[in-house]
Amino acid sequence: MKNLKNQIVALLTFSVFAISCESGLFGPKNDINDTSSPQGSLSVGVTDAPIDQADISGVFVTVAEIKVDGKTFSGFKGPKTVNLLALQNGNTLELGKSDAAVGSYSTLTLVLDIDKDEALAAPGCYITKTDGTKQALEISGNGKTEIDLKPKNFIVNENGNTEIIMDFDLRKSIKSKNNDFAFVTYGELKSAVRAENKANTGTIKGKIENYSSVKSDVVVYVYKKGTFNNNQEINGQGSSDVKFANAISSAKADANGNFTLSYLPEGNYEIHCEKPDKSGSLGLGVNTLLDITSSIDLKTVGVNAGAQTNFSLKVTLGGILNL
Repeated sequence: MKNLKNQIVALLTFSVFAISCESGLFGPKNDINDTSSPQGSLSVGVTDAPIDQADISGVFVTVAEIKVDGKTFSGFKGPKTVNLLALQNGNTLELGKSDAAVGSYSTLTLVLDIDKDEALAAPGCYITKTDGTKQALEISGNGKTEIDLKPKNFIVNENGNTEIIMDFDLRKSIKSKNNDFAFVTYGELKSAVRAENKANTGTIKGKIENYSSVKSDVVVYVYKKGTFNNNQEINGQGSSDVKFANAISSAKADANGNFTLSYLPEGNYEIHCEKPDKSGSLGLGVNTLLDITSSIDLKTVGVNAGAQTNFSLKVTLGGILNL
């Protein structure tokens, strides 16, 4: 009986060890730069959701390093200072691309240099204003700030091309007080950036038919279906009072009322529109959600991978949604 128990314990121990090794809990993880492994291709790019403050002409961040599961991604040659404000409506900037070891990965780490830009001049992250002034963006601790991202289906296939897009949402990333700007807290900043495998995402394109009658900017927000809470989103959350904090992405309608919401994971979404109050912090006022109508159900907008969802809508001037 004792031998049988020992055999059972040994078998269970071996099984746990085998499963752990297979899942990567023990032993070395994949090295994205391992040239001895079968190869695919990995590229990493960045895009942006807009900021509402009219007097900001640029938002610059310096990327010091990109890591994949803790290993420096050799395809990135940094540091690079990037104007995020120029990367809206689905526009992206490729930060790096190279051959990569085939495998499944979990974490993409974006390392920002707060202190120095790509020319090693201070500051590393800053805004520029329309009057030509420049202001540093600071964060608690300063120095290099690492943001860990978890793209779903982060897999490099042999002879395949994996493209990861990082969406840096400026609206969630920057706070203002008395006309001074800074990054939100570190915890909030980590929630303001997402990373997606482009192959698994789709796009929403829309048009506000009566936009010319609005006579104001209109910001369009996209939420996962069923996650929008009126008071919570409008009134702000967290120590930085981040408004619309749970939005997956947002876009500002152009002069013709067109907007684009890009790199959305496949699924169902709901759409909300806001007329920004320019007197509010970061241009976001309170109780400014617009009543909107469309021929489709804007609380169940489907997005498919590799596809584009199109629709038009109208806003009701002065209409406040569910207040």
